[in-house]
Order: sequence, then C-alpha cells, then structure tokens
Amino acid sequence: MRKYLFLLCSLAVLLPACKPEQMPADEEPYVSDVVGDEIGTYFDEGRQMTFRLLDITELYEEVAYNTWAVPVKHVRYDNLPAGLKETVKSYGLSSSTQVYSMQWKGETCYHLISLIMMDWDGVYRPTGENVYFATQDAYLEFLQESEDVTCILLTDVDVVRSASGAPRLLPGTWQMDWLHLHHDVNLGSGIDDQVALYPDLPFSITEVCHFDTDGTGYLRSVKSFKDGSEEVALDPFDYRLVDYHTQDNLQDYTFVCYFEAGDTIQYTARSLDGFKGNFDRSFGFVTYPWYKKGSDAFAGKTGGPKYGVPEKDARMPIVGRWTGTAKSAALVFGIKHYTWVFRADGTGYLLISKQHQYSFAYTVEGEDPSALQLTIYKYDTMFYITDGFWQEGDRSYRFTPTPVPTGEPLKAKISADGNSLELEGWANRGADYYSKTPIVFTRVR
Repeated sequence: MRKYLFLLCSLAVLLPACKPEQMPADEEPYVSDVVGDEIGTYFDEGRQMTFRLLDITELYEEVAYNTWAVPVKHVRYDNLPAGLKETVKSYGLSSSTQVYSMQWKGETCYHLISLIMMDWDGVYRPTGENVYFATQDAYLEFLQESEDVTCILLTDVDVVRSASGAPRLLPGTWQMDWLHLHHDVNLGSGIDDQVALYPDLPFSITEVCHFDTDGTGYLRSVKSFKDGSEEVALDPFDYRLVDYHTQDNLQDYTFVCYFEAGDTIQYTARSLDGFKGNFDRSFGFVTYPWYKKGSDAFAGKTGGPKYGVPEKDARMPIVGRWTGTAKSAALVFGIKHYTWVFRADGTGYLLISKQHQYSFAYTVEGEDPSALQLTIYKYDTMFYITDGFWQEGDRSYRFTPTPVPTGEPLKAKISADGNSLELEGWANRGADYYSKTPIVFTRVR
C-alpha cells in the first residue's frame, strides 16, 4: 500500500510553452539538514533534478531485516562489488535504500530494499545479475534459507535545491477552504468537487495566502462557526524561494515563510496548470487545493497573529510547541525531527524538520494531563483511504460518491511538570521490530 501510494503521488504530466517573468534569484544558498556522508551528486534527466546520494549507515549498529535484528557492518559504496554499484545507485537515487548481504545456497547474495521497489525484485548476485523469484512462495523460501544476514549499507537521498531562474507564478492571492476539493490529481485529471470537510465540527476554516513580488505576504485564517460568529488571525511574513523545478507540465515551488510572530516554515506548492487556477501541497488522491483569486474576500477582517510559540496554558496543558526526534532501527531512513504545535484556539500544525506536513484543528477530552484524548482534523495536505474519501475495500482507489471525512483519534500523555509529551503510535521500533520506545516531545519555551 505505502509503495503504491508513493508511486501515485509521484506521477505528473506536460510543460506550458510560455516563459513568465522570473522571480528574483535566491541569494542565500539552501542548507539541507539531511545527515549523511555524500556518495556523489547526480543529475536525473527524467525528473530534471539533481540529487545527493548519502551514506547514513553509521547512524545504526543494528537494524531490522524483515522482522528480525541483524548487525550493521559498514561497507562503503566504493567497496561494493563492481557489478552491483550501478544498481545500488539507481535504487538509492529513486528512494532511501537498504543493502544487505547474506549466504544463500552456498553463494553470496545482496538484497536491496527500497521504499518504492518491490522487495522480491531486489535480490542480486555480486555480478549485478537479478535473482528472479517466480512465485511469492519462492521468495519466502529465500528469506528462510538465507544465513549470515548483515546490513552493509544504508542510503538516503537529498534534493539539491535551487530557485535560480524560477518564473513569477506564485505571487497573487490564493484561497483554501473546507469545501472545494481536488481528486484524481495524481492521474492528471484534477477533478473539482464540493465536499464539506469535517461537517460534524461546529466550524469550518478558510485561509487566504497572499504573495507579493517583493518577497512579503500574509496568511489570513478565518474560522467560521455555524452560529455566524468568526475568529480571524492575520500573520504577515517574508518569504523566499529555495527550490523550483518542472517535469512535464508539473511546476513545483519550495519556499520558506518567515512569519512576523516568529515561526519559520517550509512549504511546497505544486501545479499542473502553470499556477493559473490552483496549486496543491502534494499530488495525492484527494486534496483541498489553493485556488487563485482576484482579491482577498476577507480583506478588512483582522486579528492577532498566531504563527509563533504558544504560551504555556495551565488550563490546556497540550497547548505549546513540542519537538522530538525519531531514530527507528526498524525504519532505517535517517533521523527525523518532528514539531507539533497546539494553539489555544484549537488549531496547530505538524512539521518534519521545518517542512510543513499538515495544518489541523483539534479537540481534547479529559481532565488528567497524563491521559488526554485528542482528535486531529488535518487539512492543507493530501488525504488517504483511512480519511474517509475512498470506499472501504475499494482496490481501484475510486473517489467515493458520498465521502464522510473523519478526524483521527490520538491519545496524549503529558508529564507532571508539563514539559514532556508522548503521543500514541509515535514510537521508535527496535531492531527486533517489535520492541518500542516512545518518542518524547519536549516543550519549546
């Protein structure tokens, strides 16, 4: 499922012929926070992107191979068998990759496991010859018969970013609401429908984002209640582009917003129509996109900023900015830094490093801070089958005629001093795959 979804979200199709005015080139080089030793930098003709292939093996001493722990004995890329190097590079540039060596039927074999490749297609001899398994049972026999399994190389991939020469397509006024959605975006059709997001909540949220050509802008958030009342927040920001690329008709920006209230958040904006009518954060099966507007329909409505560090609140202990680090020996694709922000107005967002994953509204139940029940209502992101937009068990992934979007329950545990947070399901798995230790999120003052 995860591999199929990854492939769906990677599809895109044809480039507009006109060349708009260019955005000013970013004067500051983009500094990546991806950790690892560089194997090499390569340009991918198909995706028209440059990637750094990174060796992250030394982050781990043992890892999970399928569901059992195996040791890590680091073999540098340059020391791999010559016949295997190009295959490993190809896997690595496509997605994060694990390389294992083992003895099987008296010979040394190598098993390459990637996020987007089928595991049973990834067994190779030192010459680079692929070991073909005619059936799933034959592959399972290989797993059972393999001996002396060792992890020898773990790779990650990092996009080399540049906004030089980016056309001036992002400036303007854009609006996202909880009504107008895109589906089948990954197939290139981008069908528009009207489906109320979270209709059982007593409010809906509309956001307006305006970009000026001088690198300034604002985000206006309007929470509209069913009784007719509103809550409005206005957050000015400076922004700069850090990446721009095209593939077929896809145009893809990465930009960083420096909010006046203190937050720094990296966003993506991707469009298949040259940013003439809309953009999506990412191309999933369903998104609520940002639509281009001639003007801000909420101009004149104002409120205080909220994109800063929330103050500690004795009445609502979940309120705050919380950071934590994930390093799982069962999911060996580098170290991930997460940030959860819960505001007192019942909204927030999730980041990986500084990259925006989704915004959300939330509710909280319970009086005991060590046993809170949250419900997360995410938005400004793509949605999956578990979010209520696909028919249950529908393997064709068709849009359900009557979607019922639902929130995600999430249990939270806050320490007695109010400065540490644990969230249900957020844990590091050990190399044995089954043992877990919670990720502890620390409050940011």
